[in-house]
Amino acid sequence: MSIIFLNGDYVEDSSPLISHRDSGFTTGIGIFDSMLVKGKTPIHIEEHYERIIHDSKTVIGINPYFSYEKFEEICYTLLEKNNFKESYVRIRTTITGGIVKAPLHPAHTPTILIDAQTSTNPDNIKPANCVVVTDFPRIAGCVLENCKRLDYSRSYAARRQAERLGGDEAILINTDGNIACGTTSNIFIEESATLITPPLTDGVLAGITRRKITEEREVREESISIKRLQSASKVYLTNSFVGLRDVTLVK
Repeated sequence: MSIIFLNGDYVEDSSPLISHRDSGFTTGIGIFDSMLVKGKTPIHIEEHYERIIHDSKTVIGINPYFSYEKFEEICYTLLEKNNFKESYVRIRTTITGGIVKAPLHPAHTPTILIDAQTSTNPDNIKPANCVVVTDFPRIAGCVLENCKRLDYSRSYAARRQAERLGGDEAILINTDGNIACGTTSNIFIEESATLITPPLTDGVLAGITRRKITEEREVREESISIKRLQSASKVYLTNSFVGLRDVTLVK
């Protein structure tokens, strides 16, 4: 049993919490964010807050109306109330369109749920054995692809296919046939000691770790063909929980 934040209150997660009529459940209208906490300190908390607000407006069409200061207070309160002993924790924020009059009607009162669970030490995550999966492409040029939406069915299906082909992770292409991302991560390749990552217009998630790497290192944003990926000297997957994860391509 743990304590979560739900629509203004701190409650136990031991009983049903979300209405069966919530649009996040019925039609998948919603967004989420996952933030790493290390030693009781949330990592890049301001950037995570900014993404939550941006994605809520873009996907749901509604501002969740809580300030950065309130978000910070909730995160630290959850850490205190759950009294984690582990060094690494994941704080997940989920915002849906809430209960609406009928499917796809405008959302007015969002459901806001924030919870915290223990997480794996990023240093203990092994390199990924990846398969390029072409059956479930992301949509190039679609701004929704830059947001962290609830619907991960494409990523789910791609990872299952990768597992059937001998990998443990999938690399997805986009509708132009170029490399987009991993199922839960952005992708970088290395050419002549320079990092290259697909631009957001290639239908990739606007990942916070991706953004930090592009700001702090020499990175070029260029479309990456499958052949170029296969010829790269190194390939990495990135997100808030793996940093730069080495990749081996399964042929």
